Amino acid sequence: MSEAAQESTKTRPAAGSSQARELPVTGGAEKPALCRGDGQTAGGPQDQTPGEAEEQADDAPTFEVYWDEGLHVQAPHRNFTLRLGGSAQNDSAAFSNTGFDTPLGTLENGVQWRRVRVFAEGVFARYFDYKLQYDFAQNEPPNLKDAYLGYTAPVVPLRIYAGRFRTPLGLEGHTSGMDTTFMERGLISAFLLSRNTGFLFYADAARQASNFHLAVAAIKPEDDFGIGSTDKFGVSMRFSYAFHPRGGTLWHVGGDYTHRPVDETVRFLERPESNLAPAFVDTGNIAAESVDTGVFEFALVNGPWSFQSEGAITGVNSSGAGEGNPLFWGGYGFVSYMVTGESRPYKNMQGNFGRVLPADPFLGGDGGNGAFEVAFRVSYLDLEDKDIRGGRLLDLTWGFNWYATRNARVLGNIIWADPKRVEGSTWIAQVRLQWAL
Repeated sequence: MSEAAQESTKTRPAAGSSQARELPVTGGAEKPALCRGDGQTAGGPQDQTPGEAEEQADDAPTFEVYWDEGLHVQAPHRNFTLRLGGSAQNDSAAFSNTGFDTPLGTLENGVQWRRVRVFAEGVFARYFDYKLQYDFAQNEPPNLKDAYLGYTAPVVPLRIYAGRFRTPLGLEGHTSGMDTTFMERGLISAFLLSRNTGFLFYADAARQASNFHLAVAAIKPEDDFGIGSTDKFGVSMRFSYAFHPRGGTLWHVGGDYTHRPVDETVRFLERPESNLAPAFVDTGNIAAESVDTGVFEFALVNGPWSFQSEGAITGVNSSGAGEGNPLFWGGYGFVSYMVTGESRPYKNMQGNFGRVLPADPFLGGDGGNGAFEVAFRVSYLDLEDKDIRGGRLLDLTWGFNWYATRNARVLGNIIWADPKRVEGSTWIAQVRLQWAL
């Protein structure tokens, strides 16, 4: 769901504030009218001549343009809104055994643009929202990421989306790559769908101290797992529940399931949590009819401390002779600590975590230093079963984050990767410079 849809009921920052600057395109906004003792509005139409009322109507702004974490265009009464924004991530990585040949490539130190994205999102006719996003960094850019239209029911807690969107599967998988604690998601991302085309249904209910979130999607699987093109639709479901008493510990649990039809073959492979590295484990092409994946989610946040873990298991309904139905699995767990006292923000409507906002931004009005976070993760992936010898991979990752402002962030990861199918372990040092609206 787009940020514009989430904010459709919020009041934009006041003009002249440090967060927004109002730039009326035509005319000027009138000051709020004062209420008279008889219930009528002073200075309203009842106190104006017809000519004055007509002149005031001509001077009323048709729409406003202002800056608040992106360029905003807003029509009167929020009948139409448009937000333009973008993000960029630049990665650098160095490997302890540079030049070593793995089955799927050679380890080489390097620098790359991980993501360079621009987007347009907004709301129209009160109940509808939209988003269009392109990535210009990789995979023969421009690469379409999001393109959907949504509808939010006015009474029941239901939202419906059609188009191309992030598939609801996993806690990290359903969290923006701009907001994850580490530079890359855990090794179970080998099983997680990215974006697919189809229909998505959201339902959620929030209480004073708890909320649940349910997402069901009918999707047309794309070729991110080598499944080829197919006219059959798959299904993906995610359920999460969060309990968060006022001032207490946040508890999050969730469960996910997806079923994907396969055209001819499917393939699972994964890098050692560094996008500049080649894949360390790979099943190769497996003749299959369909794939089923289940994910379990757990997270706990208590002040500056956070713990998060997920486990995933994937079964392949094989169509090849002698291969059987292989079962692959993996999981991760990490602990993080905000040195400067902030806490990871939880997004109730989406059942995931958002961007950490530093209490004292770097070079802000109070001359702050931003927010600092340290983290440690253990991640494991097993791609061996039946006659499939895809390999096993264990990663230990130490993470450091500096949230300079709400838009700028520096990430550093030290990774020890130990793959079964590659002789010897590998140390990886990598840094990311990130900017996002």
